[in-house]
Order: sequence, then C-alpha cells, then structure tokens
Amino acid sequence: MWLMLCLALLFSTGEPVASEPVELFDTDKERVIQTFDNSRDFQSEAKELLSTVTSRVQELNPPLAHALIVKIPLVPPQSVANRSAGIDEKISEMFVVMPKKGNRKPYMILHTQKYETLVVEFAGEVAKLKKLVRL
Repeated sequence: MWLMLCLALLFSTGEPVASEPVELFDTDKERVIQTFDNSRDFQSEAKELLSTVTSRVQELNPPLAHALIVKIPLVPPQSVANRSAGIDEKISEMFVVMPKKGNRKPYMILHTQKYETLVVEFAGEVAKLKKLVRL
C-alpha cells in the first residue's frame, strides 16, 4: 500500500506540492474566502517574496483591518536571512498581508520551524501573487 502511494506521488504530474492548501482570508468578512492547491507557482512566488525581506516591521500593531491575507504553507521550509534585521531562520508558513486601503505597503507574517513569529517588510511586488489568487 505505502509503495503504491509513494510511486503515485513520485510519478504524479499534477501541480499540487503540499496537502495543506493556500488560503485567501478577508479580514472584513472574517473568513477564508478562497482556497487553492499549493502549487509550484505559489511555492515559487513565496520563495521570491522571501528573498526580498528588508527589515522587521517597526510598528507595534501593524494594521490587519481592511486587508486580504494570503497564507502559503512552505514545502519544504525556506531559509530567510537578513543580517541587518537579525533574521536567519527557516520559514514553514507565510502570510502576506495586503491592506485594501491607505498607503500601507504589504508586509509578511512568518512562522519559523522553531514556532516563532516574525513580522517583516519586503521589497517584492505582489502583482503575481494577486494574479495567482485571482484578485
């Protein structure tokens, strides 16, 4: 049984790479509004955004109201290193927070393999991510 499952996964041509889906959460509706297969496209975009981390968020309470949040489980966990921000961690899950209104740029909430949470700024663009979640 396990052998068949492993072979099926090994030779699978489908796009999903993880069993846990990508979720799009709307803070105004207070619920997940869409789910997506955690595809190679999501993993690639997550890796790209993580590579652009610039600093930790300096605000005590960054805004979560009136925002869309994309949750992307990372398979396998990805490394993030930024010496000036004191970050050198393996990230297992990321949340990209995209405010709907105002001048606040998107930011990320990262969960590490050590069960710690980092809130960071990044320089990457979210246009491709928005396209992946059909915004």
